[in-house]
Amino acid sequence: MKTTTLLLSVILVMVMVVGSIALAQEETVFSGNLRLHYSKLYNDATGEWGEDALRIHFFELRAKKQVGSFGVFVNERIGDGNANYLYEGWISYKAPEPIGTFKAGLVPVPFGIFVNGLYFPKGIPYSKNWMWDYDYGVRYDGKFQASDVLGVELAAAFLNNENSAGELGAFTAGDCPACTGDRNNISGRLGVALTMEDLLALKAGGSAQIGKLHREGQEEDDDKLGVAGDVTIDLKALPIPVSLLGEFINYSLGEDDVLKGNILMGQLDITPVQNIGMLDSAKLSLHLSMDTPKEEEAKSKTTLIGQLLLIMDKQFRIYAQLYGDKIEDVDDMMGKGLRVWLMYLF
Repeated sequence: MKTTTLLLSVILVMVMVVGSIALAQEETVFSGNLRLHYSKLYNDATGEWGEDALRIHFFELRAKKQVGSFGVFVNERIGDGNANYLYEGWISYKAPEPIGTFKAGLVPVPFGIFVNGLYFPKGIPYSKNWMWDYDYGVRYDGKFQASDVLGVELAAAFLNNENSAGELGAFTAGDCPACTGDRNNISGRLGVALTMEDLLALKAGGSAQIGKLHREGQEEDDDKLGVAGDVTIDLKALPIPVSLLGEFINYSLGEDDVLKGNILMGQLDITPVQNIGMLDSAKLSLHLSMDTPKEEEAKSKTTLIGQLLLIMDKQFRIYAQLYGDKIEDVDDMMGKGLRVWLMYLF
């Protein structure tokens, strides 16, 4: 909480300083969205479906300002279980070409495929805290064009503090002590982007992340290590847009085998409908991810997700999801449910 308050204070001060330098000639851009959430979840303990639930999820407000090489970005969420919090926010500096951009604050963690287009759940890489994560620290991004069709992307970050205490549960498995802190992570990704006009666009990369995990009752911290390879292919030669996503993650969260394993993720995105009346697009996503612990007695887990995304008038979105988990080779799906998210952007 103290770190959050300090960083928010620094961001506010920088906004005032940058604003005064610009003499109000640079415009602050505000945007945001309002989200509603419908769900019908299955209770594994009772073996019955729960009641329908519809509620306001949260209101999200974003503010962005760029003055010369310096910029500020803040994304605040209001609601979400009566909790108001900073979701992401940083001060940025755009260095002269071809150096790149530097950010400081609550920054996105560079590791593997950061965005897979799913609302929630997003799959095992997300639930295990290896995807779509924001932490406090500093980040560097650089893009270099090697040729007309080939680009190189480099992202690296030092992250001194896990943003959400709730995410620490992803680093606890079996009978090992609960994780109480994720500190001093060094994370980075090196990728290439290949574009072949009217044929395909390909992105591939390799990532690594090292850090320290604090656990209850342990004198020495556990070493955290993750290594990943990822690929995204957009097939342009087909009559409808089709994308393929794939990722492999090897992780080690301590000495015990139960804290080591592999994650595999694959996803197919198809957009069969585009620009029909008020419907801008309809995208179907089929997702499979699997977690296989190294410990022989630990159980593997497979997550299956089907999502339909409708975008209408560019400002209204509907995410509809069916999902469930399979534990080992058990026939019954666990943790299954139906969720629908309604989002209005402004």
